[in-house]
Amino acid sequence: MLELLKALWAPQDDRRMTDLNPDPAVAVCAVLLEASEVDQQAPPEEQALVRSLLSKRFGLDEAHLEALIAQTRAQRSRTGDLWPFTHYLRRTYTPEQKEELLVMVWQVLLADHRLDPYEEQWARRLPEMLAVNGSLMIEAKQRARALSAASGPAA
Repeated sequence: MLELLKALWAPQDDRRMTDLNPDPAVAVCAVLLEASEVDQQAPPEEQALVRSLLSKRFGLDEAHLEALIAQTRAQRSRTGDLWPFTHYLRRTYTPEQKEELLVMVWQVLLADHRLDPYEEQWARRLPEMLAVNGSLMIEAKQRARALSAASGPAA
């Protein structure tokens, strides 16, 4: 019985989580999907915005966008955690790229015009995950609110 439990919990390969280097688009997609799903709601406004942001950011047509989302969901289900994706972005993204990502995250979080406590808690942890100053997160939130106000009702 003990051997069976060990086999179930044993890693499927010899790589450590720190060895995983996801595609940058997959890493960004994972973070944006988490932003839209962290409150267990995934409202249509947030899902549509995630798709739009990914399409614009990476120049994807509908077929490539669907493939990216499917690939991201598959990798997330294998890892069971957001950490490999945020760790990759933490190591490889410039401060400017991180700020752009944070603005996109806030746009998604505010897309349904309400901030759920789970979303807020996750957003407070995100600067640490990406190794950015908390003030950058506040600036990103303000930029996202301005973008939201320019495109529709204020959040």
